[in-house]
Amino acid sequence: MDTSLQKLPPAPPFTIGAALILWAWQTEFLIFAIPMIILIELSHWTSWRWTVNNKEFNLISDFSGVGFFIVVVYIFSTVGSRGIFVILSVMPFILFLLLIIQLYSEQGKINLSSLFVSLRKLDPKTSPQADSRIDISLAYLALCIVSASSGNNRTDWFFILSFCLFAVILWHFRPRRFKFGAWLCLIILSFGTAYATQEGLRDIQRAMESSIIGLFDQFMWRYRDPDRATTAIGSIGRLKRSDRIVIRVKADDELNTPLYLREASYHQYNYGVWNNQSPAYSLIDPGVDGSWILDSGDSKGTINISTYMPREIGVIPVPHSANRIKDIAALEINVNQYGAVRMEIREGWINYNSDYEGNMLGSAPGEDDLQVKPSYQADFDRLARELDLYDKTPNEAIAEITRHFTENFTYSLDQRRSYPRGKFLQNFLFNTKTGHCEYFATSTVLLLRTLGIPARYAVGYVVDEYSTMEGSYVARSRDAHSWALAYVNGDWQIVDTTPSVWAPYEDANASVFEPFMDLYSWLSYRYALFQASDELEQEESNYDLLYFLIPLFVILIWRLFFKDRINRKKVAGILKMIRNKQGEDSSFYALIDEFNRAGYARRNGETLASWMKRINETGEFPELSDALKLHYRYRFDPGLRGKKVKKELALLVKTIITRGITPITAQTDKY
Repeated sequence: MDTSLQKLPPAPPFTIGAALILWAWQTEFLIFAIPMIILIELSHWTSWRWTVNNKEFNLISDFSGVGFFIVVVYIFSTVGSRGIFVILSVMPFILFLLLIIQLYSEQGKINLSSLFVSLRKLDPKTSPQADSRIDISLAYLALCIVSASSGNNRTDWFFILSFCLFAVILWHFRPRRFKFGAWLCLIILSFGTAYATQEGLRDIQRAMESSIIGLFDQFMWRYRDPDRATTAIGSIGRLKRSDRIVIRVKADDELNTPLYLREASYHQYNYGVWNNQSPAYSLIDPGVDGSWILDSGDSKGTINISTYMPREIGVIPVPHSANRIKDIAALEINVNQYGAVRMEIREGWINYNSDYEGNMLGSAPGEDDLQVKPSYQADFDRLARELDLYDKTPNEAIAEITRHFTENFTYSLDQRRSYPRGKFLQNFLFNTKTGHCEYFATSTVLLLRTLGIPARYAVGYVVDEYSTMEGSYVARSRDAHSWALAYVNGDWQIVDTTPSVWAPYEDANASVFEPFMDLYSWLSYRYALFQASDELEQEESNYDLLYFLIPLFVILIWRLFFKDRINRKKVAGILKMIRNKQGEDSSFYALIDEFNRAGYARRNGETLASWMKRINETGEFPELSDALKLHYRYRFDPGLRGKKVKKELALLVKTIITRGITPITAQTDKY
């Protein structure tokens, strides 16, 4: 009995080979794709087959599954969240062995239980699906097309070739009742609709990403991770940065050159992510004067910095040569070997002074500061040879690198193309020559390392704008910047190769509402400082509060021991006020008075409901139970029908009193 599944027909001849060519073109795996295509398409020309039983199919399937799991774990651990595109690009490799076993097996199809472990436990006699077979060639064809899109160059040729491949597949599976002319018209219409749709979706995506990122940047405070920085290298669309002021700086002297405030430095780069593999933080003990000494040496100047802490622990922006933090009630300050200063303090705006000297904060370079991943070595060696950098001294090489980038490259926040397998830096260096500061800083660091010059990647802000309204220098969110640090002549120095036009470029794209936002930001900042001042000032205000409480304590003692504690008239007034609460005018109280006068005494601790039940044991007062319910409702839950409940209660009470309540005789001891 043939139990093969026919829901998935085999892929049309030569379509898998065409899809692999498309995939290889996009992902640059052509050297691997050629033997794969030969093996796959050769199965159509040869009759040679081998016998593969179910256990062997299961083994190959399990092997592919384990391989897929290992690849996923490895890629995500090395690349991060962007690994999804790398995983997609290598999927044809992972399932290739399973497809080859199917094509060259006598069965020509794979047992369904090989793909789904749960089916292996079923009895084929009672569960036919356990012995069903499936052809995965069409699914593999679709997988190759999806994998090809992971390395999309955003060119029209990829769309055209992909659509042509789809057209061939659709032609193979078309209903035979349709004529060729009608089918061709539908294909052309589908092509035009698909092209217009994907262009529209791409524009909508860019607009939404830009707007959403801008909103987050405008209304949510960014947290800087001192150990990991994910760049926007390879991102498509326009980077949107807000005009919000994030740092305020006051200096004793006018800033003649832009002030670089560093937040963190990193030494390891891979696929758009900079990180510090083994950061070591050193705890800084405060001095006698309350200052925190980061580095020994005489201070050459002081600047006052105000910044916002989105968390209780985070890095703070400081000058590169900062050697002391003071005038801040921090709980703890520590520094890592890469010069990042991390502070523990309350959330919100903080204000501190930073002394600085000549030497740059940070440890001496190590082997990691010379490391360049093998995937980048060829590109930067090529650039170093083109610029003839190997024969130059470190200072001459830095000057030539700076000249090369500033004169031959342009600054732009708008990236319209992506490149396969992370070839973003290669295309930036040799093709587009256009990018933002992260491209320039990353390329500079890797190029310096190629020359044997230790280098690190630094992030922070560049302060150059003076606000006459605030009387201080300000840095906005759009002033976030990246630059390189090079170790030359025994000290670290800043190497910023981003064209100097980047700051005016950012200013030119500022919002027309910037003055109004600045005013709001200034007022919010001043109110925040007033509401949550530094802890030292708060402690002083707490002592003032204690002095203020002393006379209040004296007045309290005088009231307790030298005055009548409570006036009797006041007590009577309070009791009267309590009695006027909701339900105190219930007519049921008149009925209670009648029962008391008739001798129906209420026992100590007896509830009202129990008392009424005891009175009505003989059934003499049939309305009493309903009257009590109405009394409780009017007393505790009148709602919108309070007046009606009160009226119904009064009618029942009147009925009971009018009928009369027989007094209890002296001989009766029941009550």
